[in-house]
Amino acid sequence: MLKTCLDCGMEVGLNTANCPKCDAEIAKQTDGSIFRCDIAHNRETIPQALAKLSAVLDAARLEHVQGIRVIVGRGLIRDEVMRQLSWLKHSGEIMGFDHDNGNTGAFLVTIRGGNRH
Repeated sequence: MLKTCLDCGMEVGLNTANCPKCDAEIAKQTDGSIFRCDIAHNRETIPQALAKLSAVLDAARLEHVQGIRVIVGRGLIRDEVMRQLSWLKHSGEIMGFDHDNGNTGAFLVTIRGGNRH
C-alpha cells in the first residue's frame, strides 16, 4: 500500500519518513479533513469503545487527515476515552484533543498540524 506526497504527488511507502523526490515530511502532511467516529451509541462496552478509538486512529494515520471527531456521549466511555487520549498526547502519538465546540460528549483529536507540510 502506498501514500501520496501532498507536495509533489510522488507515491511513497507507508513507512517512508521523507519523500525521496521533494524531501517533505510525509507524516506531517494533512489535507485538512476530519474523520468522524461514534464509539458510544451502539451499546459498546468500554473495551469495545477503546478498540474502536484505536482502529480509527490507525486509519487516520494512514490517510492525510488532520483530526478525528470522536463521539463519546457523556458516560463512563467518555471518561475512559479522555484518559486514553491524555496518554496518547503525553506519549506523542497525537498532537492534542479538546471538547468539540464545548460539546462534552465529543472530542476533536488533532493528529497533525493545520499546515499541508
